[in-house]
Amino acid sequence: MSVTIEGQIDIAGPVGKLLHRRPLHHSTVMQGFGIDPVSGDIFVLQIMQGDVRLPDEPAAVDYATRKTNGDLCLTRLDQAGAITGYMYLRGFGHGVSLGVENRDGTIWLWTETASSPNSKNEGYGTAVTSFPFGTGTTVDYGSPAHTPPYRPDPACRGITPTIDRSANELVVRFNLGGVMTFERYDLAKAAAGVWEPLQRLTPNVPADGVDFQGYASHDGVLYTLKGQSLDAAPLPGNTHIAAFEWATGALLDHQHVTAGPGLEWREAEGMAVSVRDGVPHLHFGFACEDPGPRTCTILSFSAAPETDGVKVLTDWQPITLAAGVSVDQEAPRARLISLAGTTTLQLSGGVRGPFGADTVLGTLPDALTPSVVARATVPRDNALGGPAVARVEVGTDRAVRLYGGRTANPIAWAQLDSVSAVWR
Repeated sequence: MSVTIEGQIDIAGPVGKLLHRRPLHHSTVMQGFGIDPVSGDIFVLQIMQGDVRLPDEPAAVDYATRKTNGDLCLTRLDQAGAITGYMYLRGFGHGVSLGVENRDGTIWLWTETASSPNSKNEGYGTAVTSFPFGTGTTVDYGSPAHTPPYRPDPACRGITPTIDRSANELVVRFNLGGVMTFERYDLAKAAAGVWEPLQRLTPNVPADGVDFQGYASHDGVLYTLKGQSLDAAPLPGNTHIAAFEWATGALLDHQHVTAGPGLEWREAEGMAVSVRDGVPHLHFGFACEDPGPRTCTILSFSAAPETDGVKVLTDWQPITLAAGVSVDQEAPRARLISLAGTTTLQLSGGVRGPFGADTVLGTLPDALTPSVVARATVPRDNALGGPAVARVEVGTDRAVRLYGGRTANPIAWAQLDSVSAVWR
């Protein structure tokens, strides 16, 4: 455990998961994401893919032009990873970070805007704004569909916002004179158009990871994410997360994150904090698949307390059984825990067949899906005598498989309570 001050989330601790290799509305790399504090829905920003023509455009626009212009696609997903809506934002920026605010059931999104291309012809925001979510709609920079843009300084570039829910603050990051800078604002005042900086911080972010990929803030601590895809930095990769104290700017922790080793492409993208059942979770994303279309994977550090060396990362969730599989005694379910710092997948319950061949028992929810196959042996009946065990594998495709059943010796039942496998 590596915690220096109260409220700090342990970035050296065990890792859980929020989403696993989920497609987005467009095929490009996810850039940043935010989470609705009420519904838990996830909002993901990405640069619009090429060859898309919106209704008011005379022709389809190529990807390079979208990237230069700062045209973004915003995808909304539910907690199960299903796409439930999308928007287009033209002339907004690169999408490194965003804030999600729920105002009495209406989703307001905080993003960069007023995109300006850099020396690589990549558009980045020069101001921040907010607007209500409306699926299927398009918001253009300069239109009345968004609030008046705000700039902390006329010279700032690469500006992005996020929300610190612990303090009800809007945190804005920008580059000013080549220096990475962060400022805090009262969220309610900013929403009303009153911008009064509470603090300006210029932390010394370590160089490890090369590319800045996101940030989050919670309970007096600022977290930053850096890293590149596996084609630039092969496994174990160069993803790094740092934690800074807002009060002093001091570096509290800096960790090389090796979680998700089985993911393809594995480019660090985006950070956010959510609070579930009173427990803060620090989420960080990876853009996956090589070649594309890219997908979205989000991993998590939990601030849940340990009890006798055990920390619950994701509580018991049901396994959706496949056709022909029935419950034996108790319905199958699964969870993620940390045992002495090691993330472990546990199953419980039983299944009944008969299974005369290797078979898929069911499907895990996203939050429990490993990036590398997890294996364990389980007890089964055996009418022919001898060892009464079978093998269970949990795959990266979310499938739970049972091995060992044969026509001459089918498996009538198997108990899953003994499954306790290292999860990565």
